[in-house]
Amino acid sequence: MPSTPFGTIDPTSTEPGVVPRRQAVRSGKRTEDTGVGCRANAAADLARAGAPGGDFMRVRLEHSAAVWSERAELLERIERSFARRKAAVAAAAA
Repeated sequence: MPSTPFGTIDPTSTEPGVVPRRQAVRSGKRTEDTGVGCRANAAADLARAGAPGGDFMRVRLEHSAAVWSERAELLERIERSFARRKAAVAAAAA
């Protein structure tokens, strides 16, 4: 029986308390290239902006969160447009 390398967890293990590695399907996209990833970055920046510190960092992090949110909206619009075009091509081919 082959075993996993030392220090790693077998992703197929059913032992209690063993958390398997993430099983997400890879889309080939980086996190910041998806709407969900951009929104997560925006939420993280807003959380850090609320932490105690200087006004300069708060303003910078709030601006960064706004930019991430705008990027998320843009990426989601592009994906919706692509899905509509793909559906139109499929309908035309049928």
